[in-house]
Amino acid sequence: MRDRITTIIAIALLAIVTATSYWYSRVMRMPESAEPPRPGTPDIVVDRVVLTQFDDQGRARNKLFGEQLRHFAENDDIEVTAPRLVSLRPDQPRVEARADTARVENAGERLYLKGDVTIARAAFGGEPPMKMATDYLLVLPDEDRYRTDRPVTLARGDSSIRANAMDFDNIARTVVLTGAVHSVIEPRPAARR
Repeated sequence: MRDRITTIIAIALLAIVTATSYWYSRVMRMPESAEPPRPGTPDIVVDRVVLTQFDDQGRARNKLFGEQLRHFAENDDIEVTAPRLVSLRPDQPRVEARADTARVENAGERLYLKGDVTIARAAFGGEPPMKMATDYLLVLPDEDRYRTDRPVTLARGDSSIRANAMDFDNIARTVVLTGAVHSVIEPRPAARR
């Protein structure tokens, strides 16, 4: 009878050691659950970054340069300090927009530029270069459009215009200015005969 009790105790101890070993191995394999970041805390920070957006044929359409990029996991938005957005469409005038900060939403569908915003459109097809300045700008890169509902100053050649809002379409090459529009238009030099 003693041999039976010894065997039962040995089997019980072996079962306990096996179960404990199995439990321990499972616990060690589980990744430690990290505390989720607090809302408003970036999960990725990158210094001196360039983001490139491509068209359907694989050509670069836009480039966004920045001193620092911060990505937020809770909404997939990106904040960029000292952003510089360059439109690279070969059939359109080159446009470059700069600001103090930018917020990129919906995978680059919308960019909100804030603080000392400047837009420069290169000369194109006999048209002089154009510069615009405001403190806030919504950019729709896929449509090559730039909008603001804040005061804006536009300079084209020697002429200048101030307004309370602007909608600039680089593809259609139109600028719609609204609200208290004040312009100084310099005449073109007379053509030589």
